[in-house]
Amino acid sequence: MTVPAAQGLSLGFVPGDHVCAFYSSSRNVLDDIVVDYITKGLQAGNKVFCMVDEPAAVHGRVPAQLVAREGMLNVLTEDEAYMPDGSFSKDVFIRNMETMAREASADGYGSFRAVGDESFLVRNGVDIKEWFAAESELNTIVPDYPHFFFCLYDLDLFDGDTVMHVLKTHPRVYVNGIIIGNPHYQADPLLG
Repeated sequence: MTVPAAQGLSLGFVPGDHVCAFYSSSRNVLDDIVVDYITKGLQAGNKVFCMVDEPAAVHGRVPAQLVAREGMLNVLTEDEAYMPDGSFSKDVFIRNMETMAREASADGYGSFRAVGDESFLVRNGVDIKEWFAAESELNTIVPDYPHFFFCLYDLDLFDGDTVMHVLKTHPRVYVNGIIIGNPHYQADPLLG
């Protein structure tokens, strides 16, 4: 199964969006979702930040001519992006996202786009409460700077409780090529 690229990862997003998507690593669709999101962002002239396990695979599928400026596309491994000091810190992560959104605006980009696969949580035993506190806080940062956050979760790695935390912290959900409002979203989710 592949995700239809033409079904608008750009048209469904609105500035300030924080969207989640679920995928199955056994179906091998992560690269399709990520590459489509990045490509649409670059076509729109956005600065794009990508956090995935295999940056070379993403770079190899994004047309080089879309990267019109030095630094327009930055792709890091999940561990490099989420744990630059070797462990995850909510405060460092939020500060980095805010800084990148502000810098994109200051550098003349129309918007800042971030996309990340969250598989690093399982691999590194990240404290799930701290992670979802960060996810919740992403909904309130840098309102004056147009940005989009797209978080990807592998259903083969996360249990039902974690999936519910994902839904509680993301106002919108990407499903079958479209972005819809999330009825499970809670502005101030409590982890229990």
